[in-house]
Order: sequence, then structure tokens, then C-alpha cells
Amino acid sequence: MRQASPQLIALLDADQFIMADLYTFTTIQGIEYRYTSYDFSLVVNGKEFLADGPVISREGTSLSLGIEVDNLSIKILTNESTKFGDVPVAQAFHNGVLDGARFKLERIFMDINTPTDTSAGTLILFEGRIVEPELDRYEINASVVSEVDDLKLQMPRNLYTPGCLNTLFDSACGLLSADFAVNTTIGPNSTPSRILCDLSQPQGWFTQGVVEFLEGANVGIKRTVRMHEAGALLLTLPLLDMPAIGEAIRVYPGCDKRLDTCTNRFNNRSRFRGAPFVPVPETSI
Repeated sequence: MRQASPQLIALLDADQFIMADLYTFTTIQGIEYRYTSYDFSLVVNGKEFLADGPVISREGTSLSLGIEVDNLSIKILTNESTKFGDVPVAQAFHNGVLDGARFKLERIFMDINTPTDTSAGTLILFEGRIVEPELDRYEINASVVSEVDDLKLQMPRNLYTPGCLNTLFDSACGLLSADFAVNTTIGPNSTPSRILCDLSQPQGWFTQGVVEFLEGANVGIKRTVRMHEAGALLLTLPLLDMPAIGEAIRVYPGCDKRLDTCTNRFNNRSRFRGAPFVPVPETSI
């Protein structure tokens, strides 16, 4: 059941009121982009929802009993002038701003005599994770699924495999990414797919790791490191913008889930969840 404030309940009992939708996109980095379908920008609970952003439309919400996944279809119409923050929406999409992002749909109600008074609060109509966003020129179509989607887990959870079952830096691994992050800057002759930088770690240390761009045209973007060579990071997916010399980046190591890597690189053997000494099926009988 949706909760409403006493002020909102009283407003809904009135003969006339104004309502509008509020949209909040939250990236995996925690950055929020807020927009509204109203004619003017609104400030709700200290947060500004912009009226001059991309045009967002949606279908009706789909709710069901049981464990069926609720979903919402959204469409984002944009042009060259509309932006997510300081980046054009189309470019932000290619940069991965919607990958793994969350979406919240709220409804705001206001008195017709005070059409910008948002003190009555909002009703949350839907909240979930964006999946399978697709871009067609200046139109983005995506689905939003509820938290029930997270129940689609592989069972049984634990399997006997040589590699570790943990994901690096998750709760089962127990390590903190901040403890292993390395800050450096982009060197000369770097390209969108090959970042030259000064790293003291041995070759291969950051293979399958992540590089995060902290400033410049690629700020906020993360890329998987396909290969770490001496003084160079080869990216799995090239950047759309050329990286500039001297821009700050942060690099996180990778893990190939082997016992030797867990022991020697991370000193985390006590949390290793692989079974490297179990014989293969052909020799186990």
C-alpha cells in the first residue's frame, strides 16, 4: 500500500489540484539526474527536478501478486541540446550512464492556487533497475524491473569449481576496492583504447580490472581493462572522446579467481571459495 502524508490526503480531498510526474535516474556511481513532466522546474525535499531536460514518457505500471517481476516501459526523447549533466544524452548513453542505473517514478500533487508548492510530498509509483536500454538516433527505449528480478539466482548457489565463486570486492570476498585503488594520470600518446600511464605494479596486475576517469570529457566513465602491459592499459571498449594528457584516473586490479592470485596479490586466501584440488570428472573415479 502506498503511503501519503496527511497534507497530501487533505489536498486529494479537494475539488481541484495539479499533478506531475517526477523522474530520478541514479547511476551506479551514485550520480542523480532528476527531471519532471511539469511546465516549470520543481524543488521537492530540497532536490531540484528540471523541466528543460529530455522528454520522458512511460506506459502504465504493471503490478502483480506473487513473485512475478513488475515492470515499467519508459521512452526518453532527446536532441543535441538536451543533456545528462554536462554531457549530451546520446553521448551519455554510449558512455554507459544508464548501464545498471536505477529509475524512480514519483507523482507530485500541488494546490491549484499555489502551483509550485511541493510541501504535500509525493507518491512513489514505481522504482527499479533499468535493463536493456536501446538507442535509436534520439530515442532511448528501456524497461525498468522491480527488486523481485534479483531473485533470479542460480541454484544451487555454491558449485565445486577450480575458480573462486566470489566476485572481487563483493561482501563474500570481503576486500575493499578503495584499499587497492591506484591513482595516476594519463600520459602522452594515449588513445581511446590504449591508456598510457605510470604504474609501478607488475605487468598483468590490472588485467580484468577497471579504470575510472576522474576528470575531463570522460569523467565518470569506467572501462574494463582487457590487458595490462608495462605502462599501458588496453581497454575492452574504447572511449568516445580522446583522453587528454594529465587527466586523473583511478585503476583497480583484476582477479582471475585463481588461488595463487588470491594469496599473492590480495592476501585473502581465507576467503577463497574455489576448489582447485578437486579432480576433474574424467579422473575422479
